[in-house]
Amino acid sequence: MIGTRGVMRVAAALLAASLLASCQPESVTPSPSPTVSATPSRPRFELSTYPYTLQTRGKIRVAIRSGVAPMSDAPVSGNTIGKAQGFEPDLAREIAKAIFGTSDDPDGHIVWISVDTLTRETAVVSDQADISIGGVPITDDNVKVMDLSDPYFTVGQRLMVKKANDQIKEIADVATGEQTVCAVTDSKSAAELKKITNNGAKIIELGTTEFCMQALMSGAADAIVNDEVTLLSLIRKAPNDLKLVGRPFATTQLGIGMKKNAAGDRQGFREFVNTALLTIVASRTWAKIYEMDITPSSGDKKQLPTD
Repeated sequence: MIGTRGVMRVAAALLAASLLASCQPESVTPSPSPTVSATPSRPRFELSTYPYTLQTRGKIRVAIRSGVAPMSDAPVSGNTIGKAQGFEPDLAREIAKAIFGTSDDPDGHIVWISVDTLTRETAVVSDQADISIGGVPITDDNVKVMDLSDPYFTVGQRLMVKKANDQIKEIADVATGEQTVCAVTDSKSAAELKKITNNGAKIIELGTTEFCMQALMSGAADAIVNDEVTLLSLIRKAPNDLKLVGRPFATTQLGIGMKKNAAGDRQGFREFVNTALLTIVASRTWAKIYEMDITPSSGDKKQLPTD
């Protein structure tokens, strides 16, 4: 099995090749993969594989989060979930296209399942969902109970400041203790900032993210440290007032979760998801989705899930 770094190197190579090919005269269509046909309207799969089962069923159940836009959001009313929006749902749509073809609306083949941090793993382990694109971290504990794809996103701890703040641009700018950073009490963010600044940062710890927001807006704090997904959600609500600064630290890679293959019930599924993800990255679709969904809040652009 190719490791994460190996797969991303292949993705980078394919991306470079695709850019080079765009400058060359039209060439012969490449041969299809062993399991998926080259016909874009309706891929073909081996009958024994789980992608074939999904294609025959006509639906794929996708577990996503609500309320973490721009990563993922969808209105939930009782057991009904509305139209999903954001980076993770858009990535799920590309996975659906790889199964059902590009001629159909992918939403017609997706059953959205709403999950949170407590249920995003169990949704696939208990077979309530076929895949979970709900911020599942690639950890040893998760790998023991579920199959995980190669990374589809990398998140970390990060700083957020007022948009007018030009004094804080990198972690080093808060490492001297001249600026005040707010963190949620006893959070990973606080611990990691202390570690990376060798206890040099001046940190005030408050009970909730909302309290930190009040401290930032009132001037009691110059910055907030929190996980990137939380900060992106806050910026999306006030894009004219807030911005991210510095590179993420204490990063975590997120993977697409799947039920482990047992007695052939998920035959070839992890390999298919990884191949589909690799194609999404190499075709620059991943970068386009990032720019469409994340860039308006983050202010940056990325080409690879490991960036």
